[in-house]
Amino acid sequence: MSDIRVLIVEDDPMVMDIHKRFVLSIPGFELVGLGANGMDGLKVLEQRSVDLVILDIYMPELDGLETLHEIRRRRRNVDVIVVSAAHETDTVRDVMRFGAFDYIVKPFTYERFKEAMEGYLLYWAQKGDLDQGAIDRIMRRGSREKRDRCLPKGLGSVQLDRVRSILMGEDGALSADEVAVRAGVSRVTARRYLEYLVSINRAAVEPLHRDVGRPVNLYRLLDAKGGDCS
Repeated sequence: MSDIRVLIVEDDPMVMDIHKRFVLSIPGFELVGLGANGMDGLKVLEQRSVDLVILDIYMPELDGLETLHEIRRRRRNVDVIVVSAAHETDTVRDVMRFGAFDYIVKPFTYERFKEAMEGYLLYWAQKGDLDQGAIDRIMRRGSREKRDRCLPKGLGSVQLDRVRSILMGEDGALSADEVAVRAGVSRVTARRYLEYLVSINRAAVEPLHRDVGRPVNLYRLLDAKGGDCS
């Protein structure tokens, strides 16, 4: 799966820099454009292939709501995550009516930003028909706190969904090292999630014997459904 191409539209240079660093720190995303206002953003969309727009609301020349409306009017095939200080009910409702994938209110934490991006990554990785559990996880309506509470200590539902989606995208099996690289976590962390999936019969482990050295464990997904209280 190729990286998701991201355009950031934000008029505050300091916040723009934060967005850039956050996007570049999350595996699976590629930054392809920047815009200081809505007009700049629309120009980038005319020139570059973009999958996801990180969009502010309060901007000069063309604000975020007007920009989102124009994106939809032009039928641009892109998704939008709004990151803004705007939190008025009418603004949030308008954004949702225009089909934003998520809405993050400033000031925000890296964890909240990463959660939104990983949720989008999970959505992007899905293939074929989706059951209700998969749709709930994508839409962040799967009672994530409840799912986190029933997982072993140190495991989280967002990262578990990420590991599951990585295995789901493979016809064969992957080692813990390969999953760690794709998920952007340590080998130890990847192995913990993989062994948990094995323990609940959602994944199988298969030793690969080599001519030299110890065998390598390969993990293969058995069931793409939740299995973790979802």
